[in-house]
Amino acid sequence: MRGCGLVALAALLGACSGISENEDGIASVEIRLPANFYLEKNQSVLIHAVARDANGDSVAAEFRWRSPDTVLAVDSTLGVVTALAATGTGRVQAAILGKDSIFSILDSLKFTLTSVADTGFLTTADSIDVPVDVTPTSIGFKLEGGTPPLAVSGRPVTFTIIEPAPADTPVVMFASGRAKDSTTTAATGIATLTIRGRTGKTIPDRAVVEINAYRATGAKIPGSGQQVVIRFRHQSP
Repeated sequence: MRGCGLVALAALLGACSGISENEDGIASVEIRLPANFYLEKNQSVLIHAVARDANGDSVAAEFRWRSPDTVLAVDSTLGVVTALAATGTGRVQAAILGKDSIFSILDSLKFTLTSVADTGFLTTADSIDVPVDVTPTSIGFKLEGGTPPLAVSGRPVTFTIIEPAPADTPVVMFASGRAKDSTTTAATGIATLTIRGRTGKTIPDRAVVEINAYRATGAKIPGSGQQVVIRFRHQSP
């Protein structure tokens, strides 16, 4: 989950119903979710929520936040979540107090606790020649953190083909068939994807891939934004 999500009252309750207002005039809750749910030790992220009526207008509501898990610290009124550990899973529950108090499903907001990633860097060249257009070619990106630097595993890394321009059916693609994909870092701290030209299509002379990794706040991890140029030589297999 990421970005701004509109969560119907039924979803908070785990019930099957429409979006009619409850006794406090609340029909839905808009929750601004983190960029991702990988929270680094001693780092914090704000979960912001607004209650709305059936017309979509904001409604005064008394939100409370809690976690039953000791790996997290949660400010009960502000919704600030802080990781206290570098491993484990922490859940956050939202409640709206009133005449008709409601509570979110406990597992609907779940964080994976991780060590801090201080930097990211390419493990493959920033310019790669591909003799045969449809041959899969690997691109690697590593996350490290701490002193001395250690590999950071299990973190998402996003690979985006920015050239040629994205299309519904890309002529250059990752193994998923898409021009944008993500994968998590392995125990080595390295995230790897393969790229190739689509069979039966006219492949350009080059493609450019941009690589980014994000914190839960949406801030880019240092080293993000690096680009790899793939040069297609158009030879036959």
